[in-house]
Amino acid sequence: MSLANEIVLSAQILSQGIGFGKPVFLNSQNIFEENSYLKKDIDLEILKFEKAIKKSKKEVLEIKKNFANDKLKITFDILNTHLEILSDPVILSEVVNRIKKENKSIHKILKDLLDEYKNRIKDPFFKEKVSDISDVFKRVLRNIKSSKTDLLQSMEKKSIIISDEIIPSDIFETDSSKISAFISVITSYGSHAAIIARSKNIPFVSNIDIEKIKNSNMEDMIVDALQGKVIINPTKKTYEKYKNAPALIESFQTKEKIKLQKDISIFVNISSLKELDKINDKKISGIGLLRTEFLFFKKQIPSQKEQLDVYKKTAKNLKNRPFVIRLFDLGADKNFYNIIQSNKTCFFSTRGAALLLKNQKILKDQITAILKASLFGNIYLLIPFVKDLSEIIQIKKIIKSLQEELKISPSTIKIGSMIETPVAALMVDEIAREVDFLSIGTNDLSRYTFASDTISLKEFHPALEKLFIMIIKAANDFKKPVFLCGEMISDKKIMEKLYSLGMKNFSVSLKNVQLF
Repeated sequence: MSLANEIVLSAQILSQGIGFGKPVFLNSQNIFEENSYLKKDIDLEILKFEKAIKKSKKEVLEIKKNFANDKLKITFDILNTHLEILSDPVILSEVVNRIKKENKSIHKILKDLLDEYKNRIKDPFFKEKVSDISDVFKRVLRNIKSSKTDLLQSMEKKSIIISDEIIPSDIFETDSSKISAFISVITSYGSHAAIIARSKNIPFVSNIDIEKIKNSNMEDMIVDALQGKVIINPTKKTYEKYKNAPALIESFQTKEKIKLQKDISIFVNISSLKELDKINDKKISGIGLLRTEFLFFKKQIPSQKEQLDVYKKTAKNLKNRPFVIRLFDLGADKNFYNIIQSNKTCFFSTRGAALLLKNQKILKDQITAILKASLFGNIYLLIPFVKDLSEIIQIKKIIKSLQEELKISPSTIKIGSMIETPVAALMVDEIAREVDFLSIGTNDLSRYTFASDTISLKEFHPALEKLFIMIIKAANDFKKPVFLCGEMISDKKIMEKLYSLGMKNFSVSLKNVQLF
């Protein structure tokens, strides 16, 4: 309760609940800004870096011990990923070489490297991998100057952690009994930090202007992560309203609980080789999307044999469950393997199907590997980022030619099209007639429909609903299965709405399988 004026800010809910307390501000961005240029000798800077790496590894191993009884498997996945980054010879040697050549401090070198990763990889699906690198870099820098860690460990009970971005380490290194809630500017619903907060029932909201909070005459706060509000300096009346928080939460969760229908099939989206070993959950009907461009994250395009080995092994493990392999969706925001040489090339013309048709060696090698693997399982070949019916027809001709060359029957594989551009949605009747199945990519479809980089995970816009109705109707008219992929469907309200429109096959990330 407070005598100051009450201020109410709207927020996006990442983890439900209600939290009361006093703010603790974390300065996570500025950690990279310290000591931009090297003032001491190079050998000393390298030694500081090596010691920080060693200490960071020790910390992560200690955290793993503390979370030994944690039921959330993703906790160990995150920590193991952090250990791998701390031991990655490419990253470590790159940092050391830059310290030697550029005469810059570790802070500046790590900031430059992180900025390069962010600029190179803007695709939302790969965002968490960049976030893991950022988390590790911040840990290393804290072990050179550990002000943030000291703050986290010395905070009082009923603290509300506020930062531009909450990262997993912020949760790992705090006593959860002292945390009332988290508030951030940019943390997303599907982020590792949000998933961990949900597993620990810690209220968490984002999309908050921290400067407004900092500039307020603030004494107390309430985080209402049921209705999406942050209340600064709550009045006595407001405080009394929220006083019986457990009953309020129980009432809200009972009202919001949605039962999924029995005829819904849950598939998974796979983005790494490690994830392929985690698809034994009985709820999983198969792989709804294998993002092959992320599967082989290396400097060179994987060989036909490397691809075949992975596709074949996975097909066998799935035991005839559907296995959707998307052709490399390269270019634009995923310029891996330096496939686009010129920065002057149009962003939209160099992506997906169009780019593959311009790089037919890559396309034919991948199709050959998929066709050979199709002898060992129930494989669906998916054409990415389609913008014209002619792209599908050309790729189908290449598939047919390779099938004849390899003497593989056309019946061993199904060919489908991604519907993730407005033009594909508007031409869906023609596309459905030409393919065996459809796959709706909600992230890109919403991004390009609204001409926005922001993907809403909590809303289902009427314009999108109209496109979905068109797509589902075309699939039904031509009796073709349709899959739906994207972070949007991690929200059960949206899932229920999509089901009412006729969607039955949902493909989600592995971390979101636990929601169903």
